[in-house]
Amino acid sequence: MESMDFRSSEGKGLVGCIAALVLFAVALYLGITLGPIYYSNYNLESSVKTTASRAGAHFFTDEQIVAEVMDLAKRNEIRIKKEDIAIDRFAGQVHIKVFYSVPVNFVLFDRDLDFKIVASSFIGTL
Repeated sequence: MESMDFRSSEGKGLVGCIAALVLFAVALYLGITLGPIYYSNYNLESSVKTTASRAGAHFFTDEQIVAEVMDLAKRNEIRIKKEDIAIDRFAGQVHIKVFYSVPVNFVLFDRDLDFKIVASSFIGTL
């Protein structure tokens, strides 16, 4: 009777191992695909926040801010247009907003990842 119980559970370990390997492969694929995109966004966000501080302290014009953000995006290999950058000045602050999308090709479908970066600084302070 015991040998019959052994035979009925024989494939369960193999199925669990294959399922774990498939999940690991999917996680690895997602990490390789999405990791660089999110890393570039993180770097751009940090740089835009620094630019906002500098823009407030040094009284940058809107054109100077847009040019610097465009340069930062280019360095981080992010494609944005001037229309993706919004600059507002009110209440003694400068606000920089950057909206952009990155198309990602997964194996079965394509999807756009939308990002929004917001940074602000008081004008005249560092």
